[in-house]
Amino acid sequence: MARDGRVASAALLLFLSLAGVAGLAVVPAVAQPLPPISSSNGPGNGPPGIPPDVLTIPQLPVPPSSSFAIDDTVLVGNDDDWTGQVILNAPYSVIQVTQFYRTEMPKMGWAETAIVRARRTSISFVRDQRVATIRISIQKDDTKRTDIDVVVSPIQTKMTPGTPGASIPLPRLK
Repeated sequence: MARDGRVASAALLLFLSLAGVAGLAVVPAVAQPLPPISSSNGPGNGPPGIPPDVLTIPQLPVPPSSSFAIDDTVLVGNDDDWTGQVILNAPYSVIQVTQFYRTEMPKMGWAETAIVRARRTSISFVRDQRVATIRISIQKDDTKRTDIDVVVSPIQTKMTPGTPGASIPLPRLK
């Protein structure tokens, strides 16, 4: 039994090493919550109760059948107040992805603050002390797919002059 675990671990390590050498950096995403943990996963499917190759991001809906660009995704912090950049690719049109986020983000506590529709659609949301900007555009290589760039950052608080990091006010134009 322990030998099977070591063989599976070695096979996984070999696969991940080869995937890195080959430049493979896309991991399938899921939009629905993970199923309850069970022991139904067989050998070679990863640890019991954990679906293979699945990444979820707390407080961020992901369109079904989307994939993450792991090399370009950076997350900092814990599940409650993470910040960072998430890069996704989805098999939907810009209009469909835009509607998905306008519908699903409020369900996770985000309030829409602005939307700009252009060649690259941009939607902004706020939640607690964070702002999320979602940029949606047609994928260059495949016009049937959409690139999604989500940036979540803290809302800048008002700083007093002289405080480290305080911005210098710009002169007003007449």
